[in-house]
Amino acid sequence: MDIKPQIAVLKDSTTTGTTAELIDIARRLNLPLINTPDPNFSHVLTFCEARLELHTLTTAKRSPLSVDFLSGPAYYRFIHDRRISQPLAKAVGIKRGYRPKVLDGTAGFGEDGFVLASLGCTVTMIERSPIIWALLADAVTRSMNNQAIGAIFNRNVTLKLADTIDYLSSSSNIHDTVFLDPMYPSLPKSSLNKQRMRTLRELVGDDHDGSELLNVALKGARKRVAVKRPIRAVTLDDRKPTFTIPAKSSRYDIYLIPYL
Repeated sequence: MDIKPQIAVLKDSTTTGTTAELIDIARRLNLPLINTPDPNFSHVLTFCEARLELHTLTTAKRSPLSVDFLSGPAYYRFIHDRRISQPLAKAVGIKRGYRPKVLDGTAGFGEDGFVLASLGCTVTMIERSPIIWALLADAVTRSMNNQAIGAIFNRNVTLKLADTIDYLSSSSNIHDTVFLDPMYPSLPKSSLNKQRMRTLRELVGDDHDGSELLNVALKGARKRVAVKRPIRAVTLDDRKPTFTIPAKSSRYDIYLIPYL
C-alpha cells in the first residue's frame, strides 16, 4: 500500500499531540517527520486539540480533514436514527432478533460501519488508505472518552489496514454480509465536490477494481453482499443484483448468495 510522497507528519511548537505519538504515526505509515511546513509536501498529518487531522498546504480555503464519532454526522445518526428499518440496516440483512456479522470492505470515514455496530452488528472495518486508516484509528481511540460509544467499538468493531481484495482472498473468516461503498463516480454537483470528499478522492483516487472487489466479496460472504451506489449510477459490474433498496440519494444493490 503505497502512500503518496507529498504527505508528511508535522511536528511543531503548536502540536498538541505528543512527540512519541507523531513519531509512531510516521514510522507506521512510512512518512517523513518534519518540524515546519515544507513546500515539498502538499498535505501534512498533525494533531490539533488532541485530534489527528490532515491539513492541505496547497490551499488555505480547505478545512482540515479528520474523523469524529463524538460529534458531527456520525454522532447525529447515533443519537437520532437507530431504526432497524433504515435502508442501511435492511441492506445488510438486520432483522428483529438477528444481527449479521458484517465486513465493511470500504470503511472510509467509518460512518456506515459505526451505524451498523451501534445497531448490534459485529463489524470488521477494512480501509486500504493508510492516511484514512490513521484518521479513523484516531477517532476510535478518542471515542473511548464516551462510555456508550467506546463500549460499541470495544464490543463490536475490529479495524484493519488492508486491501479488501487481498484480505478476502487470503482470510478464512466468512462474514454473513460484505458491505461495499466504492468511491462514487465524479459527477457535477455531486457530494464529491464537497471539501471532505475532494480530499478523500485526492488520497484514494477512483475505484477501478469494482468488479474484482464484488467478485471476491461474493466468495467471502455467507448470505449477501450489499453495494451502496448513487441512485442513478450503473451497477458495479454487469451482474444483476437480486434486488435493490432505495435511499434518499443512493441505493443498495443486494446480491443474495443462495440465488447467484
